[in-house]
Amino acid sequence: MEKEMKTKLFFFISVALVVFSGLMAYGIQTGFGTIDVQEVKIVDEFGGSQVVGKLYRPVDVTMMTPAPGILGLHGYNNDKEVQQGTALELARAGFVVLIIDEIGHGDSEGSISWYLQGADAAYKWLAGLSFVDGDKMGIYGHSMGYIVAEQVALANPDHDALIFQSFAPLPHNFTFTHNVLHIWAEWEEFFSYGAGGYTDDMTVGDIYARGLEITGDNAGLPGDGVVATNYGDFTLGTAYREYYAVATTHPGESMDSGANAEAVAWMLQGLNDETEVDAWAAQVALGQTYVYLEVFGGLALLFTFVSIIFLTKWLLTLGFFKEVQQPIPDKQILKKKYTWWLFAAINATISAFAYIYFTHADVDWKWQDPIFGADSPFVFGVLNNLLGFFLVSAAIGGGFVTLWFFLVRMRERDAVNLYDLGVTYDKSISKKAGLQIFGKTLIVAFILIGWMYLLVSIFQTLFMVEFRIFWSFMQMITLERLPSFLIYLPIMVPFFLINGGMFLFGQIKQKEESTPWKTQLVWTVKGWFAMLTGLIAVILIQYIPAMAGANFAFIGFDFNPIMPIQLMSVIPLSALLYFLQTFFYRKTGKIYLGAFISAVITVWFLIGGGVVGAGL
Repeated sequence: MEKEMKTKLFFFISVALVVFSGLMAYGIQTGFGTIDVQEVKIVDEFGGSQVVGKLYRPVDVTMMTPAPGILGLHGYNNDKEVQQGTALELARAGFVVLIIDEIGHGDSEGSISWYLQGADAAYKWLAGLSFVDGDKMGIYGHSMGYIVAEQVALANPDHDALIFQSFAPLPHNFTFTHNVLHIWAEWEEFFSYGAGGYTDDMTVGDIYARGLEITGDNAGLPGDGVVATNYGDFTLGTAYREYYAVATTHPGESMDSGANAEAVAWMLQGLNDETEVDAWAAQVALGQTYVYLEVFGGLALLFTFVSIIFLTKWLLTLGFFKEVQQPIPDKQILKKKYTWWLFAAINATISAFAYIYFTHADVDWKWQDPIFGADSPFVFGVLNNLLGFFLVSAAIGGGFVTLWFFLVRMRERDAVNLYDLGVTYDKSISKKAGLQIFGKTLIVAFILIGWMYLLVSIFQTLFMVEFRIFWSFMQMITLERLPSFLIYLPIMVPFFLINGGMFLFGQIKQKEESTPWKTQLVWTVKGWFAMLTGLIAVILIQYIPAMAGANFAFIGFDFNPIMPIQLMSVIPLSALLYFLQTFFYRKTGKIYLGAFISAVITVWFLIGGGVVGAGL
């Protein structure tokens, strides 16, 4: 009874921490009452798609005291929340800021088109608000948002200031793009985009040198320009500045504190006619709070996961669900330490191979064209790329486990069986009783996922806060995206049953440690080695050469740089999921609860903020 009370207590503490973190994120987002944040819906004038946005209005900005408006645009396979940091800092500086889910992303409708993406309609809508000074308008965009921001600027020559957050410096014609601040990263993966004369064999130093040449050309200088220096004239629309974000990658350009400081100071000059000195003094006085917004959003995410651990323990004390908690098979099949590390290393190598060679848009889903044609149900480009990894890994892993299973049984028939792999129930349990336990396991899974979704829905609906940190993670799935969730889910399940189940808790099952929590920790860390080392190696192979001043390993290779970028979110999420899978296996003695929840969470996270349209 005392143990049960502790479980309930820890559950309610974790829920309280979710609420606290979510409310803190809300408070920071609204400047603790100084910024009004509202969800808005705009109809795109081209395709008629509904575009969903988030509007930040300082509370002292009214119809009588209007302020300049700024439109923020995210990159490919992102959503509006990725731009919330810059939006918050600009709103704190007194601007009205609108960030949108571009068409085919987030909560907006439709499929990606790469042209305007609903942004032109959003710009015009923002400029027409009674509390916005439509004669003072700015735009900022990251990655694909850079491309779209440029398109919106061309469609609206009355714009006053632009911020482009990505790529290496490109030539600008200030007749069409006015007062440009360009932010580029030292480790910019897409440096060769555009007409800048960059080539794939350039080193980081070469890219920087070429960037300074273009900076000088844009500034009208006879030689190279320099970064962090204003050129041109704001009143003529020719103001220009380059900011070089040191030790930053392409995704980091919209998250970098220096870049956000530059954005605030630039808009104060371009839209409020402040001098450079005054603008920077104002920015320094304001400071920055967006990092705390990200931290508390991340804590809400983390404590939501913690809450399902204690909710699971609570549910399994109830009479109806007690039999879901089965004993862990006591057989440790791999007796020798070196054998465990060998099998784990083989799996890690397979993971790296599968990710590098089977996450290409041009190889992993070609088969769907003759089958489905233009009506393919597999509409999420980056998720399609990732499924190449999950399916190939599951196929190789399944073959590996099956071959090993039969070879071991050929030597000694009783050496291993499906019960030892966490698949079947003990012989003392009838087939009918086993099916009942399996059904109750699925009910527990639905309760846990439903609980998480309830928390997410409450905070997103009432407070416009998503549980995330820098990347999109937990958010509500729109009705338009729900059918895709149901289509992709069963395709994802085999990986977590085989690789994250039979392999991890059967074939390479580990020994018990001195305490349950020590066992949980050791199993998790060694599980990370087996499941994630290969993916970590892919990131290191990609970035270490660039960090050493050379170039990226996969520039010019058919493996698009966007896929190593995806690992920046996939690896932390997977680490969390393998911790949970270890916990669920140890509570139920079976692979099913952890596998199903991991598959649901993975598809949920990738569908919620992913792009509808072709992969890169």
